[in-house]
Amino acid sequence: MNNSMDKFLLSFMYAIKELETPLTSEETKKLKNIGQQLDNDPTAWEIYTEPMLKEIISNNSSLNKVFQNIQSNLENIGDIPQDFIPTNEELIAVTQSKNSREERPIPKFSPEDSENDEITNISIQVFFSPEPSETVKKISKKISKLEKLWDFISKNNSSNK
Repeated sequence: MNNSMDKFLLSFMYAIKELETPLTSEETKKLKNIGQQLDNDPTAWEIYTEPMLKEIISNNSSLNKVFQNIQSNLENIGDIPQDFIPTNEELIAVTQSKNSREERPIPKFSPEDSENDEITNISIQVFFSPEPSETVKKISKKISKLEKLWDFISKNNSSNK
């Protein structure tokens, strides 16, 4: 789990969760396109997905501030314990309980990928949602591991100040 893509995605999701003002409709539209690309081809991370996310971050000063702080903390933490990362089964249970399946596709969950795709799959769900920050909050509440991860990041954030 502890590669740079996962940490970047976690930092981004945590940052939009913590934003005081919601993302603009243009940012939300861009996220939906990024989610589609991430779902179709997660290997295009360096050439498409990451640069597009960085563009959203750099154009939103409040998002940039929160993101940089969180990303720095995640990098300083090193390895994130696996028990803070939701399983695909937990994500499926949360996403299938929603009635908005027609609004956005459910990510592909293949058993051979289940070891490494949890963060990507959560990100896809968040990026496809009409209100990404609210979706992160809802998923966090329904998946206690993710809420514990946010707490873990926050505690490390306050101890590093």
